[in-house]
Amino acid sequence: MFAPYRRLLTRPGVPRLLLSALIVKLGTPVLSLALLLAAVDRLGSYATAGLVLTGHALALALCAPLGGRLADRYGPRPALTGYLAAHTLAYALLLLAPPALMIGAAVLLGATTPPAGSVIRSAWPRLVPADSLPAAYAIDNAVNELMFIAGPVLVPVLTLAVPAQGVVAAAGAAVLLGTTLLLASPAVRQAAPTPPGRLHLAGPLTHRPTLLLLTIAALGTFTFGCLRIATVASATAFGSAASAGVLMGLLSAGALLSTLGYGARAWPVTGGRLLVLLSLAEAAVLLGGGWAPGFVTLAVLIGLAGLVTGPRDAVVPALLAAHAPARYRTEVFAWLNTFMWAGYGLGTAVAGRLTGLHDTGGAAFGAAAAAAVAGAILAAVAGRIAPPPPDAAPATHGPARASDHVADD
Repeated sequence: MFAPYRRLLTRPGVPRLLLSALIVKLGTPVLSLALLLAAVDRLGSYATAGLVLTGHALALALCAPLGGRLADRYGPRPALTGYLAAHTLAYALLLLAPPALMIGAAVLLGATTPPAGSVIRSAWPRLVPADSLPAAYAIDNAVNELMFIAGPVLVPVLTLAVPAQGVVAAAGAAVLLGTTLLLASPAVRQAAPTPPGRLHLAGPLTHRPTLLLLTIAALGTFTFGCLRIATVASATAFGSAASAGVLMGLLSAGALLSTLGYGARAWPVTGGRLLVLLSLAEAAVLLGGGWAPGFVTLAVLIGLAGLVTGPRDAVVPALLAAHAPARYRTEVFAWLNTFMWAGYGLGTAVAGRLTGLHDTGGAAFGAAAAAAVAGAILAAVAGRIAPPPPDAAPATHGPARASDHVADD
């Protein structure tokens, strides 16, 4: 089962790239919780602390595509170097600024976040053969899942030794260290800038198949945002609001296991068709969640949802790598982050609006299922679009056409 991963790890440059990804991606969930705790300590208000977190998240999501575009235009190494310097200064400002400037400092921190994740995802086609890309993106997604499980657990442990402000500094050190390691990796050192050519202001969003895939990703995180609300409402209705954490833990554990399972074998269907099937399966499970008669049944269904969403989240970046125009090979993954954050925020907002104080979460589950069905429809549409233009992102180690991964016909 693990042979594809063993082959992947023997490729030159892969272990270093994974180590960089591990450190960088650990910093994000640690920072999210630690920044909230530090803001509450310094500002004495959850409302204002929420603004600090919102400002950071919005700035990160909105400015990420610029970092990806600069990495494409000038090469990842110059772009990462500039962002690394700016991000270091932003961290210093956040840690030293008076409370009145904390919101602005958090916005600057988000805006200067290095496009390390986008650079890492865009590097896989240059490092591994085309037939190893599913395993590469599966392990990339698994690292992401693992860090979002470990990060929030690590924060309270660290706060036993240092104040929340110190944990913020530790999260920053992780991001800066991971980015520095990434700068030294062969995948970054050898990457050339995109040749000058015609660029659109909207970048890869002008490429219809790419836009469809990004929208599918946003619908996926929309369902996750709905589940954040639905699980709390259901757990409360079943008598224990705290058990919502158990449900989300089952979702993450299922996603982690199924992601690794997806990358460990060759699938008899194309990526586009698999995306349709996974989205439909997710919709069915989520609909069942809205009618679950008890906590145990709901827990089983949430675990099944995780088993479905893990492969889905690994398929999307693999399709983007194969299908997006090469001139936007890094920017497209920055847009992926933006779309995913937007989908998550919208999902929590919609589910929160649909869920009353004493509701069981059925409406939120229904909204999540509807989003999954919409994702299946868009995946079917994307699978019928013609192969990409000649400058589609190449797989440098093997013959792979984007139509092999996306088109079903």
